[in-house]
Amino acid sequence: MKKVLSIAILILHSFSCCCAQSLPRKVFLGIRMERLTDDAKQIMGANTAGGVLVSEVFAKSTAESAGFKKGDILLKINEHAFTAPQSVVAYLNSQTAGEKFSYEIYRDKRNIKGKGTFLPMPKEEHAGIEMDYTEAATLLGKQRMIISKPENNKTRLPTIVFIGGIGCYSLDSPFDSAQSEVQLLNSFSRNGFLCARAEKPGVGDNAKTKACPEISFTEEAHGYLQMINTLKQRTDVDSNAVYIFGHSMGGLFAPLIAKETKLKGIIAYGTLGSNFLEYLMKTRKTIAEAYNMSAEESDGFVKDYCECAVYYFADKMTTQQAEAKKHGCRELLSVFDLRSREYNDELYAFNIPSLWKTYTGKVLLLWGSADYISSEDDHKMIANTVNAYHPGNAEFEIVKNCGHGMLAAASFQDARNNPGVYNEAVSKAVLSWLKKI
Repeated sequence: MKKVLSIAILILHSFSCCCAQSLPRKVFLGIRMERLTDDAKQIMGANTAGGVLVSEVFAKSTAESAGFKKGDILLKINEHAFTAPQSVVAYLNSQTAGEKFSYEIYRDKRNIKGKGTFLPMPKEEHAGIEMDYTEAATLLGKQRMIISKPENNKTRLPTIVFIGGIGCYSLDSPFDSAQSEVQLLNSFSRNGFLCARAEKPGVGDNAKTKACPEISFTEEAHGYLQMINTLKQRTDVDSNAVYIFGHSMGGLFAPLIAKETKLKGIIAYGTLGSNFLEYLMKTRKTIAEAYNMSAEESDGFVKDYCECAVYYFADKMTTQQAEAKKHGCRELLSVFDLRSREYNDELYAFNIPSLWKTYTGKVLLLWGSADYISSEDDHKMIANTVNAYHPGNAEFEIVKNCGHGMLAAASFQDARNNPGVYNEAVSKAVLSWLKKI
């Protein structure tokens, strides 16, 4: 793995020299969509073969400027017909802000044609914080970095790079400042840190790169590595004080990246520290508790899940082949179909303690007391591994009343059914630790 990453650095260096054009923002159509049912067609008197219902038009959006209205049926954009909201989203991912387009909608029992110009997705705005949407050139193309830092800063700042979990989701949040990641990083920026959200390939503004579900674990790691190396070249970044905040799977990427670029510290929240099958076994027990399973139900659930996981990971079966072997496996393992086979095989192959063994920087392991997705034991394992080779370098702390998504929750059941708002205890724990090291 280290050799592969080292070769990637050389390739990426030459790649970054040839790409000067800025990464554009994705298109902001600005409508809320619903699938068009037969009942809705009948009520509206619509005799259309396809289309999607426009249930809301957002202010200052492409749709508003083009004349869309609530209750319209969107039929076509640039003669491309739509049958479901997903088809609209997929089409918009292929478009570029600033381009002109034509459209056809159904309104008041007639088809209406019009024209417009695609507007870009707005940028986040937060009091006292300067936002910068930049990018890094990687093997998978340009990847978005969303920077937040104190306003009017003129100095080099300690920097925290946020890497998210296993899902193919975007960290770009212009319409929801209550998101945990936004609240977390804004608290750091207001305390003198430059923060960078590292977008995954194939999501957000990166939609024209290789699709996220198709990439491998190593490819994703390459992108984060180059993002950090690009950040270190900025005049407002203290390259000797760069940290990774790894949430969930991000906590596994962190020590892998640290083998190739210097990090002052790693903060890992809700991560994994044991081999993947062991992690699955431990966390299926807490998931069962979150779902209020009885003792016998929990025992059966863990047994069935682990048996199916062995078919998938150890025996290299597909989820469909595992289902043929044991009924129910495909449903239990469906989450793994969201990522590539190569991604999952690389994840399964990791010896996680060996990744942490060589890391000589400081480490903070955080686990929320209501986090049923990750294991308290795994965080202790990482801390013990680091301290065994580098005494005193790792600390473990439990964040009370906090779930996997860093939202307030008193129990596993609360975290699943009724989570609250972002738990500021996460920010406080990290800031307190940063002041000490």
